Amino acid sequence: MPARERAEILAALADVDAVVIFSEPNVETLVREIRPDIHAKGTDYSVESVPERSEVLRNGGCVVIVGDPKDHSSSEIIRTRLGRQHS
Repeated sequence: MPARERAEILAALADVDAVVIFSEPNVETLVREIRPDIHAKGTDYSVESVPERSEVLRNGGCVVIVGDPKDHSSSEIIRTRLGRQHS
């Protein structure tokens, strides 16, 4: 799913104040500017390995890991769904 579509879906959630698409590997400057209460990263990180973690904590926020493990492919999901439909 393209980043703009993901951002649009996230922005529609009532508890989300801002969604930012970025290409930098580290967003410390952005974190410093917007001071998020919650900084969410995917499961390819641990709370301890988030590059901007110290900046988030310094500004009073918390870091959370969200999403499912990156241990499956889109084609695997499609095969699984198709298999269930034919059962």
